[in-house]
Amino acid sequence: MGFWSNFWGFVKKKIDQYDEEKKIVVKVQDWEDVREYNPLAIANTKLTSLVCDEATVELQTDSTLVQPLIPLAENLEAKRYEICAMMNGKGGCYVTLATGEDDEPYHRIIAPADVSVYRMVADKMYEVAMVIDKKIVKHREYRLIRHHILDENGTLYVYYYTTDKSGNEEYLAEWEHYKNDNVAYYNANNIGVAYYKSPQDSRGLSQWGVPLNFGCEEVENQIKVARNNLDEEMHLMKSKLFADETVARKIGTKDGERFDLPEGIYTIRKKAGVDGTLIDSFAPFSRYNDYKQKLIDAKADWEDMVGLDRGFLTEAEHTAGATATEIRTANTKTRSFVKKIQSAMFDGIKATLEADAVFLNIPLDLYTVMVDWFDTYEDYDKQYERIVSAVDRGVLEKEDELRWLYPNMTDEEIADKLKLIAEIVHKNDEALLWRELVYIPKLLHEGYPFRPSAPEAYYSIYAHLPMIHKTIGLVTIY
Repeated sequence: MGFWSNFWGFVKKKIDQYDEEKKIVVKVQDWEDVREYNPLAIANTKLTSLVCDEATVELQTDSTLVQPLIPLAENLEAKRYEICAMMNGKGGCYVTLATGEDDEPYHRIIAPADVSVYRMVADKMYEVAMVIDKKIVKHREYRLIRHHILDENGTLYVYYYTTDKSGNEEYLAEWEHYKNDNVAYYNANNIGVAYYKSPQDSRGLSQWGVPLNFGCEEVENQIKVARNNLDEEMHLMKSKLFADETVARKIGTKDGERFDLPEGIYTIRKKAGVDGTLIDSFAPFSRYNDYKQKLIDAKADWEDMVGLDRGFLTEAEHTAGATATEIRTANTKTRSFVKKIQSAMFDGIKATLEADAVFLNIPLDLYTVMVDWFDTYEDYDKQYERIVSAVDRGVLEKEDELRWLYPNMTDEEIADKLKLIAEIVHKNDEALLWRELVYIPKLLHEGYPFRPSAPEAYYSIYAHLPMIHKTIGLVTIY
């Protein structure tokens, strides 16, 4: 009993030490705060959409050994919004492999507050404890801990135990079976968990990443004050009517008679000999516009401090009639920030799949991770028109056009596609139809509007679609 007592004492000491070291005295609004207006949550929602919309995660491989990893790549694609939102909102998040009740593997996303890193050298973690489940039993909180230790020989040890909220060892019958899952993975050289770190600048105050609104305490308080002032001004600027007592109706109550007047109407008793109307009105001068501008300025300051252009808390700059280049120029800071987040997401996705490969015993050199990001600010139609023109003039080859449309295709796959297309499309129609056969199905699949180059092309495309779908499999459009 002495060993276990000392062990749990050591674990608790490590938890306290870790929590103390990673504390940063920042009183910015929390991403999960739902009690009041939350600038971080509002901006994070839009930024996450800009980063993740239409993004895809794929594995390039020729090995059947990698097949178990492909559904996990698809799972990461499905959870990209959730991961990105937590990374931006909390400064980072952890992702690790787990299994559901049907024993199907999936990815568990864990908040930084539920993870303790006990040992780390440079950027590599060697000992991590994660809270993977919480349960309240008779008003007492229990936590299921999954502990990873990577030793000097590259062996990964994974074991489970139960603690209370303070980190003391506890017993919970329904979690006892997890102890049977304690296992070692030899030659792993990986901690088995990936960390997604926010790219927001921490000014050197944290190695773990910081939320988007790091350093925005003062300006968030200004936003709160400005909103309160605006609400108060709206209340004060209501018109008030003052009616002579002689025209006001009285009603009887248990405490006697009182005037029956709606809100904003008050009685007055005019002095004898003083002329005046029976009803006077008073509309105080409104400072609404001044307070409104103060709120707009505070929101703009928040966007500047985070590193974003207008359009997250404030109104976006007027872009009616602007070219794609002008729109991109007006969103330079946001586009740069989006690319930094996408880079951080790619690093995390790659690290997650490497950790998955450890548990599935898949060599890392058998696959390549491909993440295709969609740039909202790019005019893809204009880009494609330029590529088409270059191909028509002989500056580019059809292989280059297909490679632009499908960036994840290998050279061999592109060559096969072109060969099959050439076999199906009649030689006389090839110049007209080959782009429709490649580009239009892609747009149909992605939900974009399209305009075939001619009615004949429209008819020919649909006449060929069953054959194309069956023999080429360019895209699934049914």
